This record gives sequence, C-alpha cells and structure tokens, in this order.
Amino acid sequence: MLAPPQKRAKDMEAGMSIRGKLRTRAFALAATGALVVQAGIVASAAPAAGEPEPDTAASDNQITLTAWDGYRELRAGEASNLRPGAKGGLVLKRGGDTVEYTDPFGDGTPVTYETGRWTSPVIETGYLIDESVSSWNAVTPTGTWVEIEFRGRKADGTWTKWFVMSRWASGAEFAPADGSVGDIHRTSVNGQTDADAYLFTDTYVAKSGHEPDAFQTRATLYRPEGTRVSPRLDSVSTMTNEYLPDSHYTGTTDFTLGREVELDVPGFSQNIHRGEYPEFGGGGQVWCSPTSSTMVIYSYGREVPPAELEGIEAPNGDPQVDYAAMRTWDYTYEGAGNWPFNAAYASTFGLESFVTRLRSLAEAERFIEAGIPLIFSINFEEEEMPEAGYGTNGHLVALVGFTADGDPIINDPNKASNEAVRSVYTRENFERVWQTSTDGITYVYHPHDVKLPRNLRGVTPNW
Repeated sequence: MLAPPQKRAKDMEAGMSIRGKLRTRAFALAATGALVVQAGIVASAAPAAGEPEPDTAASDNQITLTAWDGYRELRAGEASNLRPGAKGGLVLKRGGDTVEYTDPFGDGTPVTYETGRWTSPVIETGYLIDESVSSWNAVTPTGTWVEIEFRGRKADGTWTKWFVMSRWASGAEFAPADGSVGDIHRTSVNGQTDADAYLFTDTYVAKSGHEPDAFQTRATLYRPEGTRVSPRLDSVSTMTNEYLPDSHYTGTTDFTLGREVELDVPGFSQNIHRGEYPEFGGGGQVWCSPTSSTMVIYSYGREVPPAELEGIEAPNGDPQVDYAAMRTWDYTYEGAGNWPFNAAYASTFGLESFVTRLRSLAEAERFIEAGIPLIFSINFEEEEMPEAGYGTNGHLVALVGFTADGDPIINDPNKASNEAVRSVYTRENFERVWQTSTDGITYVYHPHDVKLPRNLRGVTPNW
C-alpha cells in the first residue's frame, strides 16, 4: 500500500512531506512532433451552443505531459546509433559506443554493453517546473535494458545535470542457463540530490530558486556487446508541473456524465497474498500498485501466459498478482510502488501506458466514458474518508465507474477478498483526498484501439 516517499522541495524546506501533481489537456506540438497534454478540461465533446462548460477543475496548477509515441514522433529528437525497428519505435544499430555496467544487485561482474541514445528536443513549458516524472514503453529481450534520464534548463540558461530516472528491464532472467548475459535488476538510483534538485525514487523535485523553465528527456538502450538482440523504445513521456499549495483545491466538481457507468474490471485483493514472497515485500500492504495494475490489464483481456505463472506459489489464488509484484519491483526502493515501473510493466502487454495527473473526477469521467479505467494514487486519514474503513500513508486504487449520483466506483485492493474489492466512495471525500494528497496522480493504460477521450475546444490526445 505504500507509495514512494516523494516530497516536494518547497514542502520539504518547510518541514512538510507530500508527493507531486499534473492535469490533462492535449494538443499536437507540430514543431517537435510531440504530443503535449497540458492543464485543461477533458471532455468527450464541447457543450451545445449557449450552454455553460461543465465544472471540471478541482484545482488550477500548471501541468504538462509531453509524449513521443512511435518512430514518427521519436524522430523529432536526436538519435545516436539507433534506427527504426521493424515493429516500430527505435532499436540499436550494429556497433556504437560501449560502456561497462555492474548490476549492484547481481554477482558483481561488470558487463560491457553496446549503446544507442535518443534525446528529446528542448521543451519550453511556459512556467517554472517544480516536479517531473518520466514514463516509457519499451521491449527488452533478456540481457537488454533501457535507462531514462531528465534534465532541466534554469532561468539563467544553465542546465542541471542529467538525473537518472530509471534503469529498467522487463524480465527477471538474471542468470540464463546457457551462460549468456542475463537481465539487470530494474532499479531507481539513489544519491543524486544536488544544489538544483532532489531525486525521490521516480520524481524529480526542483529546489527553491533552481526551478527549470524547459527540459529534455533522454533514453539510452543497452545490449550485451557482440549480441544482435536489441531493446526497442516505443514511447517516452514526461510530465512536469508547478507547485501550488493544497489551498488551490477548489472543491467537489460537478458530475458531468449524468448517468451510471461501470466498466468490467475484475477485482483482485492484495490482502489474500499477505505473507507471500517476503523478498518482494510479502504481499498485503505493499502490493496495491501491482494489484491495481493487474486489475486494469486483465480488464482488457491481456493476461500473463500460463507458462509464466508456473511455479508461482499463491495458495489463495491469483498468481498473476505475485507475478506483477515481481516484475514491478524496484530493487533500490525495495517496493513495487514505483509509478513508471508499473506503467512500463503494463506496456509489456501491448498497452499504451503513462503516468500523469488529472485535476478532477470530472476529467476522470471522460476516460471512463471512453472505456478506460484509471489507477489513482491516494493517501488519507481514516476520518477523511470513513467509508473506506481505514487510513493509509500511500495507496493505489482503480477507478472503474460512477454511480448515477456521481460517486466513484472503486476497485480497492485493500480488502479481505476479491468479492469485497468493489467499493463506492463518496465523491466529495474521494476527490478531496486524491487531489490534496497526490494532486491527482494517475496511471493511464489503454490498448491502441481504445482511444483517449476527446478534449474540449477540439483538442484530442492521439496516442
């Protein structure tokens, strides 16, 4: 149930502890080939002439999601030793620069890798960046991996260093039987804090007076030297946002759908796994993120192949949840709640996935209407949302629909059984705790043929 312990720099300097933010309004940025999702109103269509626009803003922070999807958009950046892949995206050419990397959780043997690198264009946000989270979709055959980095350009024109946001491989074959190079242990990287920023697991947090107004993201692909297999980079997205205090939460938004809608999303309990695989957190409290991810992935009919589940011991059932915890595990953070790791895991099932922020349940309604369940990061005291029956300092749940009265229907994995997972929480309470605790952190997973919702004013996300 615990989410990574991110803290905004400004709150940290005031002695407070909270995590980050972002909203959603998309438009095509023709100059870079990127898709940019900015703070705004998400809806399926504009209101009829003369009708007021619905109230969809629960807060007014500046937020931007910039995404490059597929080769046509990735080519807007600079690529070194990379070429278009047969199935899209970017893959390694032959040769290229080599580097040594020693897996800190491996046997201590350094491995030489051939590399290729993609670097995004410089993206001007139009506001000072307080926080940033990057996501990626990639395919990493055994022995290959990707590294994601972020840097910001400050007001004086100087750049921060490159911060390593992730070293990621989808697999867990660390020592192949044939003696070939195995997978690295996926990991965030500690110890990167400097005069410009903090790096908390998966989130860049600028220090006061050092906030960037532009950024770049880059991805480096790795394969063992002398091999021909290559990872494939399919997409990269980076969300950035300014920081505004919780007082900018403006209250419960209107229910714009006006009818009951509930998507067919299976309910999986994290608690039936309590005590399983202590080396991966032991189930229960710490598996809310992979459990929620599994619910949404399975709602699209994407399932872990039975052969992959052989040998997994889950006496109460649902070994796919154990599998997800293993495949999202961050070996440095020692948890399965790394936000981008969960999104990257979902992408291995052929889903397009990213981490963003939404600013209200009214915006979330548009995704439900489009057939896309969402995963929310929340934390709250029990008295803030008594209908939940517990309090939490970090939790992930799946939004699967709305009642006719506009209350969110939540698949909450923090229940005693699968049958008890479906919950209805009060709209006022849920929206408030979601927005004020994590500023609307959301995982978005969807198949290519399930399109993101239309935007008001003709603005359309186009992944």
